[in-house]
Amino acid sequence: MKSQIIILQGGEDVKKRTNEELMRSVCNLSITKKILVIPWTSESDSKESEYVKVFQKYFTEIGFNEVIFLEKIEDEIDINKKISSVDVIYLPGGDPEILYREIKVRSIDSKLKDFKGILIGNSAGAIVLSKGSVIEKKFFPGFGLVNFYVFVHFNLSEKLQFTTGPNICIPENTWLCISISE
Repeated sequence: MKSQIIILQGGEDVKKRTNEELMRSVCNLSITKKILVIPWTSESDSKESEYVKVFQKYFTEIGFNEVIFLEKIEDEIDINKKISSVDVIYLPGGDPEILYREIKVRSIDSKLKDFKGILIGNSAGAIVLSKGSVIEKKFFPGFGLVNFYVFVHFNLSEKLQFTTGPNICIPENTWLCISISE
């Protein structure tokens, strides 16, 4: 795959599989049938461990042959090996500040920018892939893989504090797909 496809989800309840049809379509597009999950959206090891099991079951049952997880203890060689072995990377929901920090400290942001394949950001993952977001008057930065800010879990009754620049609102259980070709 010579292009990059970025899918930003407004928020999926992965336990209830509210965007399962989308994930099945992604699996059908995957050549390797391998997905890499970067599960670092919580300070709680038990919560992260719980969601690793949820992701493992979810992605296996929809057709991925292998579900791979990045571990915080892995070195750059192992990280590069895992990223180069897949054509789909998934960044889950949770705390966008933690996900941003953990990716930044390991310089994975540049690897995501160079990745040729499908990048999926769910909620916090969407924020990290975009230019960022404002939540409850606090700005959460993103890596700017797309040139706009996102507001996930968008609800028309909400009063949002928009940032300067393009702002995209993505409601719960909906998504936006951007294709970037060379």
